[in-house]
Amino acid sequence: MRKYIKILFLLLIPMLGMAQQSYIDSLRHSLKTARTDSARFAILIDLGWGYSETNRDTALYFHDQAFKLAKKNNRPVAEAAAALNGKGYDLMHLGKFPESLQCFQQALKLAADPQSENKTWHEHVPGLGKLTPNKYRLDNLAYIHHNLGHLMGATNNIDQQIAEFRVTRQLAMEVEDNYLLSLVNMDLGYVYQGLNRLDSALVLERNAEQIIQQTGVKKYLGLVYKYMGDIYLKKGNKDLAIQYFHKAINTDVEQKNYAAAGYCYTDLTNYYLSVKQKDSSRYYAKKTLETLKSMGSKALDQPYENLYKSYKLNGNTDSAYKYQGLALAAKDSSYQTTIKSLADFQKLSFGAQIHAQELEKEKADIQTKIRTYALVAGIAVFMLLAAIFYRNNRQKQKANIVLNQQKEEVQSALSQLKSTQTQLIQSEKMASLGELTAGIAHEIQNPLNFVNNFSEVNKEMLDELDEELNKGDIAEAKAIAADIRQNEEKISHHGKRADGIVKGMLEHSRAGSGQKEPTDINALADEYLRLAYHGLRAKDKTFNAEMVTYYDPKLPKVKVSQQDMGRVMLNLFNNAFYAVNQKLKTGGAGYKPEVTVTTSAENGQVVIKVKDNGVGIPDAIKEKIMQPFFTTKPTGEGTGLGLSLTYDMVVKGHRGSIYVNSNEGEGSEFIITLPI
Repeated sequence: MRKYIKILFLLLIPMLGMAQQSYIDSLRHSLKTARTDSARFAILIDLGWGYSETNRDTALYFHDQAFKLAKKNNRPVAEAAAALNGKGYDLMHLGKFPESLQCFQQALKLAADPQSENKTWHEHVPGLGKLTPNKYRLDNLAYIHHNLGHLMGATNNIDQQIAEFRVTRQLAMEVEDNYLLSLVNMDLGYVYQGLNRLDSALVLERNAEQIIQQTGVKKYLGLVYKYMGDIYLKKGNKDLAIQYFHKAINTDVEQKNYAAAGYCYTDLTNYYLSVKQKDSSRYYAKKTLETLKSMGSKALDQPYENLYKSYKLNGNTDSAYKYQGLALAAKDSSYQTTIKSLADFQKLSFGAQIHAQELEKEKADIQTKIRTYALVAGIAVFMLLAAIFYRNNRQKQKANIVLNQQKEEVQSALSQLKSTQTQLIQSEKMASLGELTAGIAHEIQNPLNFVNNFSEVNKEMLDELDEELNKGDIAEAKAIAADIRQNEEKISHHGKRADGIVKGMLEHSRAGSGQKEPTDINALADEYLRLAYHGLRAKDKTFNAEMVTYYDPKLPKVKVSQQDMGRVMLNLFNNAFYAVNQKLKTGGAGYKPEVTVTTSAENGQVVIKVKDNGVGIPDAIKEKIMQPFFTTKPTGEGTGLGLSLTYDMVVKGHRGSIYVNSNEGEGSEFIITLPI
């Protein structure tokens, strides 16, 4: 029975999609035939919100057209509440936080002005009926505060987010807008859930569900169910949580709220990964990716990461590493974009706060001057002087308060930027796995070729063995059998070699514990030297360089974190090959690229030297190369974190040292020392 119900549901999905598309097509047709600007404005707004959860770019286009039309006709309330509010909502979901904040601030300024009530196109509000101009303005104001609360949450300003939602709830109750009241209850519940105030969160979500059922506007009902599933999962009631997740997906698909459906697919993926259910985790990870791609979303790092985990859980290493590479690339792009957007947002927000403080100060100055002029007319010179002294003292106190507030705000902004920078550094550490992938593919090909070739030879020899046995030549048969045994030993040897490479790759992909253990530095250096070389060769088949090694055979083992020290060597080798490759492009026919690696034990320390005859480092920047985010590579080819991380792992992580000798145009030599 469940099977037939599921089939019926799948058959209904295209019909629901057709209904949604029919509504959109109807709006587009109405837009072409509309005769007045007020009618065109209303249709543009409906189109903007119609696309808001399915195609953000298209929604932004229609909201922007509505904004231009309202501005042309000098309609402040319509401009603020509908157009600018819609633009801010779309820009927020596209990750453009500064532009979103500007839209909301401009909208608040226009909607908060009571004079704007005289210039409005409003006739009625769906679900509320006809409103007075004042109530219409207050309702618009409530929606702006609501979306501004979403922006505060997206930029991790949780206290401000709660404050905006509380203002929204108060205004929604004042104008009796039950639809908005259901949304703000839902969103406050989500925030409280994030703060682990689970009982309060559940009460708010149930309130939201009840109001939605009463109003009949169910666009976000699926999101309410999703949040309830999250709460029950945190409470430990997994069965009830899964029921709500599936209930949420069914509702989201019915209402065409694909963004909310994507959130649910992600929750189900994470749950099934946690309980190691292979098929279910992979199914919902794929659904997440399909949903986000259909919406044109660029935030694909999380679905790629979940696909990597699910394929790894299924033992499908090829697909796992494919999606891990995609996840790393998407995460790097997302971090770069998010960091810039957050930095711009914080800069804009901080500037707005200072501007507001300046306005308040100017207002206070004007009021003080008025009081002073009034005193001058009726009191003696002595009292005037006393008032001036008193005024100056108060201004000094206010200035101190303002300076202290500014200092706290600057420290908070710096703390948030530092946290974001730390996240980027962690992402850079993980991104080194992508550099290894090409080298691993080349390295593992050799043992696989041996296995395949010896397997083919053994097949032919087995045929020969059958022939000799049929002839009765036992001696020759034994000789052939001995050869087959030797071939099998070689197959086993190369199979173990391939297995070792794969295990090494998996070990590198795991999060490092930082635990140090006795390590053969010679073997570690040789392994990563070959991986770095083959990684560059995979990108550029024409590149060749001579690798010269002088490994001290008596080198003692050193207690290091193998994963961290592997990253150190990989960074140095990659830089060396990059330097000789750059010089190869301009060095002339007689130039031969060469990278030399030397190890030795000196004065109770292990010394590792990595030397190249590449382009070298100019004297002017030698002192900067190990600073975070400083890079000499072209834009897009380096983040400026490789040598910075190398320095931290050697000096801070292993109490060693690293320094460089270089002459511009002649080459460079990096020298690492580690205590034995």
